[in-house]
Amino acid sequence: MIKLVLTDMDNTLLPAGQDHVSYRAITAIRDLIDLGVRFGPATGRDTFELDRMFFGARDCYATGIAANGKRVYVDGELRSYSLIDNGAMARLARMMKEVPNAFVTTLAFDNPRGREPYKCIGARGGDMTWFEQNIGFTGELCDTVPDEEIIAATIACAGTQQQLDEIIAQARVVAPDFDYAQPTEHWVDVLPSGLNKGTALPLLLRELGISSDEVLFFGDADNDLALLGAVENSVAVSNATPAAAAAAKWHIGDSRDEAVAQALEELADAIRTGGTPRFMREEYQVTPQSLCADEADDQEPTSQALYELVSAHLVPEHNGEAGAMGGAVADAD
Repeated sequence: MIKLVLTDMDNTLLPAGQDHVSYRAITAIRDLIDLGVRFGPATGRDTFELDRMFFGARDCYATGIAANGKRVYVDGELRSYSLIDNGAMARLARMMKEVPNAFVTTLAFDNPRGREPYKCIGARGGDMTWFEQNIGFTGELCDTVPDEEIIAATIACAGTQQQLDEIIAQARVVAPDFDYAQPTEHWVDVLPSGLNKGTALPLLLRELGISSDEVLFFGDADNDLALLGAVENSVAVSNATPAAAAAAKWHIGDSRDEAVAQALEELADAIRTGGTPRFMREEYQVTPQSLCADEADDQEPTSQALYELVSAHLVPEHNGEAGAMGGAVADAD
């Protein structure tokens, strides 16, 4: 029985280009809460951003994982947090100053209602503005890492993926204190080594007194991989990265089509009737083997479009090029 639903935000519950969760999604969330199922985000976004995304509906994010596992909340109370090491971040920022079209950002731990901007260290104004518009934050140009407690940090690169890969390789040498996870193009989350959404889950489970097989998680990007692998009931939207799609047990439609909201509605209906949500039936447990298998006559057929999409996700290379479909704006989550 599902007792906790967690979801990534950007490109999962929140479609690319949207600033707020839909009324349909909030209604579906509250329907589950009324049925006794806890709900919360598992995101790289910080809590002040969640307040904006949910129109201040704090019951929708009172319990969950924020800042890529660096904050864990239960019923609105902060139960755990981890900070970014300022010294290691300073080393990374010095390295990045020599890199064109790229910079690092930091976010203050103490940031009520998001009044403190992202500090964009070594950025040009035009580059910062582009990322403000596409990632969704308010920036402030800085020369050095601020002397404050830091809850989040990122690498922003307006160049090619090859350049970003080279930056990450250099960063691992200069600042091995960190792990680097890329949720979307041009954007890499900087995390304390060994910490992610998946490592934050055990604390949340202990606080709630439930087990991982009672958790349902929706994700779309590579920074969701640890959590997708940590729960039995993992779900990928069809716009997920290849790795996230391959890691998930269940597969649903595109974030832009309110696929997560629909899945939440199906879960609520199943709880009322004692049945199984449509998206958790066997035909949606897509694997390389099941793509080639004939569907049973008594199963509801999975659409050809879903087969083709998941097949593309699971084929790692085609004619020497990645055959993957990636997300757009994702977790800054």
